[in-house]
Amino acid sequence: MKAEILDVEKAKQVFTDIIKNGGSPALLEYFGNQLIQTQVPRIAPNGTVKVKLTYTTVLKKRGDLIRLQMLNTNPKALMQPLKSASVTVNINSKEPIKNIYSPTHAINIVEKEGWDVAVEWKQENYMPKHPFVLYYQTTPEQVGASIVAHRELDEDGSFMMMLSPTIGQGAGKLTEADILPKDVVFCIDTSGSMLKDGKMEQARGALKYCVESLRDGDRFNIVDFSTVARHFQEEGLVQVDDASRAKALRYVAKLHARGGTAINDALELSLKHLGEDSDRLKMIVFATDGLPTIGERDPEAILKTVAKHNTEDVRIFVFGEGFDVNTKLLDFLALEHRGEADYILPEENIQQKISRFFDRVGSPVMTNLKITFDGVEVKDVYPPSIPDVFRGEQVILYGRYTGHGEKTVKVTGTVAGETKTFEYKLTFPELSEDDKSSFVPRLWAGKKVDYLLNELRKSSPGDMNEELVDEVTYLAKRYGIITPYTSYLMADDLATNGPIGQPMTATRPGFGRRQLLSRLADESKPAADGVVRESRVRDSKKLARYRSNSLRSGAAGALDAAVEEQLALSQKGGKKRSSLEAIRYIGSRTFYKRGKQWEEGTFDPSKDKTIKTIEIGSDEYLKLLNDDPRLAKYLALGAVLLKVKKTWYRVEARQRG
Repeated sequence: MKAEILDVEKAKQVFTDIIKNGGSPALLEYFGNQLIQTQVPRIAPNGTVKVKLTYTTVLKKRGDLIRLQMLNTNPKALMQPLKSASVTVNINSKEPIKNIYSPTHAINIVEKEGWDVAVEWKQENYMPKHPFVLYYQTTPEQVGASIVAHRELDEDGSFMMMLSPTIGQGAGKLTEADILPKDVVFCIDTSGSMLKDGKMEQARGALKYCVESLRDGDRFNIVDFSTVARHFQEEGLVQVDDASRAKALRYVAKLHARGGTAINDALELSLKHLGEDSDRLKMIVFATDGLPTIGERDPEAILKTVAKHNTEDVRIFVFGEGFDVNTKLLDFLALEHRGEADYILPEENIQQKISRFFDRVGSPVMTNLKITFDGVEVKDVYPPSIPDVFRGEQVILYGRYTGHGEKTVKVTGTVAGETKTFEYKLTFPELSEDDKSSFVPRLWAGKKVDYLLNELRKSSPGDMNEELVDEVTYLAKRYGIITPYTSYLMADDLATNGPIGQPMTATRPGFGRRQLLSRLADESKPAADGVVRESRVRDSKKLARYRSNSLRSGAAGALDAAVEEQLALSQKGGKKRSSLEAIRYIGSRTFYKRGKQWEEGTFDPSKDKTIKTIEIGSDEYLKLLNDDPRLAKYLALGAVLLKVKKTWYRVEARQRG
C-alpha cells in the first residue's frame, strides 16, 4: 500500500476545502503540517486492518539541540483512547549526549546494548492529548547548556534552561571519578509511635540501605531521636570505609522505638555535626512520623532555629511518615534549605521510598551552581536556589526575559572536584515563529504560582498580601495551573452541576478566593482532627509531586493529570472524566468548557464587552485562518470564544438553511 506525502501548502488547501464544505473543524488540529494521503483497502464487517508506517526524516539542529515530534494521532475531538501506545528512541552520537527532555511525556532513560542512550515511554489505555516531543543535546562541552524559549507579540519572553553533564554510555560518559564526595547526616525518628505498622523495622531497613550505598570518600553520621537526640559518632563525621560501615550497621540494628519526639534538638545536633568545609556537598536526610512533643514545639520557632544554625548551606531532605505530622514545618524545612519534602502514606513502604530517594541523590556530579546572564534582562527565575545535579539528572530553570539575540550565559559550580566557570552563547528570540516551544510559558507560570503560594503560606493569617493572591489567581486561570490551593480558585472553571459540558447555574463572585484565604489561614493552626491531618498530608504530597514533575520530563503532560485528579474529587460516582472534557492546553493559551462553547481563560465578561460573532467556514473565518495559520489549532475546538490581536471573536456553528 503506497502513500503520498502532501507538502504543507497542499495539505492546508485540503483542510480548508473540508471546512468550507461543512466538514469538522476538529481536523484543523493538524493544519500547518504535512499530510500523508493513502487508500485503506475495503474492511470486512468487524474486520481489522493494520497499517504500518515507515518513513525517514532528517533531524534538524537548533544550535546543538535536536527536537523530535511524533505520535500525533487521533484528533482530540474524537475522545477515543488508544488501547496502548509506546515510543522508543535509540540514540548514538559521536559527540557526548546531554539534556534529554520531553515536556509532554514522562520518559525513562535506560541502558541498551549497542546504543549510547535509549529513551522509552509506554502507556495502556492512552488518550492522546499532546504529540510526543523529545529534546536532546549533543556537545563536546563537559557540561551542556541549552535554552528553549518562547515569546509572543508585546509580551516578555519565557525561557527554560537545561544544564547537565553527559547522559548515557557513549562518548564522554561519567565515571566514578566524576561523582563528588558528600557529607550526610541521617536524622531518624525513633519515638514510640514508630512501633506502629512496622515503621521502625522499615526505617532500620532504609537506614541500612543508605549506609551500605555510601561511597569511599563520603563522610556521615547518624542522629536518632525520641525524647532525646543521640548520635552514632560523638563528634563530627565518620570517614566511610569497610570498618565504619560495619560499625554503623551494628548501631542501626540496635535502634528501637521509645519516648517522645525531640525534632528541634535532633536538627540542631545534625547541623552541629556538619562542620565547616565549603568544598563538600552537605545534606541531612530527616524522617519523622510525628509532631514535635519534646523541647521546642512551635513550628515557626523550629524553622527559625534551623535557619540560624544552618550556616554551611546544608541541604535538608525531608520525609513525613503517616498523617500525624506538621506538613507546613516539613515543607519549609526542605524549601528553605535547598532540599525536597515527600510524604510516605501508611500503605507505602518507608524502606522502599527512602532507598529509591537515596539512589537519586547519592551521586552528586554538580553542586553550588550560580548562573549569570549577560546582555539580557532576566527575572522571575525559578527555582530561586539552583538545585544540585545528580547522576542521570539535569537542572531545569524557568524564567522571563526582555531583550533578544545571542547572549552570554555563565555557569559556575563544582564539577569533578573543582570550581569551574562555563560560558555559553544562547539565543533568546525576539518573537517565536511557531508554537513548538509554547509549553514554556505555562511551565514557568506553574513554578511562579508555586513560589507565590509558598510566600502566602509563610504569611500570618491576618497579613496575607492581596497582590500575591491576585497574581496567583491570574496566572492559575490564564495557564490552567491546578494545585491543592489553586483548585479553590478554579472550582467554577472545572466543576459542573449537571450533565458534562453544562455550566454552573450561578456564579459565585469571590467564593474561590475566600476559600483559598481560609485554607491558608487554617494551615497555621494545629489540625483539628485526623481527617484534617490526612487531608493536609495528601495535599502536601501532591505539591511535592508537582514540584518534582516540573523539573523532570512530562511536566506539560502532568498538568492534565492534575486536572483529572481535581475532576475526580468533584465527580460523585459515574464515569471517570478526561481533562479534555473540561480544559484544553493549546499553545500558550488555555480554554475552558462553558456549556457548548470553549472560552479562552483570559476572557473577563466584566471588561470584555465587545465580541464579534462569525460562523465556521464563513469567508471571515477562512480569512482569519489564512492570515494567521497558527489560529488553526484554536479553531479546531469548533465553537470557541478567543482573542485575535485585540478583538474577541465568538466562533459559532454554521446556521442550517
